[in-house]
Amino acid sequence: MKTSNTECFSRRAASLSCAAALMLVMNVARPADIVGEEPAVWQAMAEFIARDNASRPYKLLYFQTDFESAPLVTSSMADPTRREYKELCGLSVSDARAMVSQLQAVNAEPVPLEEKLAEPAGLKIGKKKNPRARYVAMSRVVFDPTNQHAWLAVDLSGATGAIMRLDKIDGQWNKTARCGGWLKSVE
Repeated sequence: MKTSNTECFSRRAASLSCAAALMLVMNVARPADIVGEEPAVWQAMAEFIARDNASRPYKLLYFQTDFESAPLVTSSMADPTRREYKELCGLSVSDARAMVSQLQAVNAEPVPLEEKLAEPAGLKIGKKKNPRARYVAMSRVVFDPTNQHAWLAVDLSGATGAIMRLDKIDGQWNKTARCGGWLKSVE
């Protein structure tokens, strides 16, 4: 049976439309694809960290998205009824669990971060995680359905971290809350 190019194109377009609709419903980026506002959120977060730690600055931004601290994130979710999830991060218990699940899903495959994300914050891209060089590692970003709120996990030199909430205010991403924080225990 012979099909025309038009038929093949129509099938592909329909298939792509279905895939795009499914991705919108799930509100989860396919791993390996950097979507929309992710670079702006990463850059805003890096700049916030630089300003907040000016007296003892971080030097490196880890070269790819990273979620190695997922067990720490998961353990920080042991009690999602904590005040910091509800009041600071604006999440109900089920929303907090869903957000962490989405973070785990989108971070299944890391994506590279570009130097232009690090430069405005005074950071360089680093390939190694060396606590003596004070590094920042960031996860992929999860957005709410309106794309006005974003959450990502941030790891500071493997010693501390949190899920950060950023809100888009007047077209700019601003850090608004720290929730689900963790501190690595010294063994």
